Amino acid sequence: MSLAQDLLSGAEAIALFMFGEATEANKRKVYHAAQKLGLPTFRIGGTLCARRSTILAWIERQESAV
Repeated sequence: MSLAQDLLSGAEAIALFMFGEATEANKRKVYHAAQKLGLPTFRIGGTLCARRSTILAWIERQESAV
């Protein structure tokens, strides 16, 4: 997978990837997870970004920690 295919740009794109819908509530969940739960994100300018592959690995670690 190329970097362009792996990159999620914006809380809307991250919410759509994680929850299947980019509702306001789901975008707030993304910001909350990034700030409080350790969701691996970074900023390009002022835009919240993440990699699909990194989010999937983070979710797998969360699953195995339970």
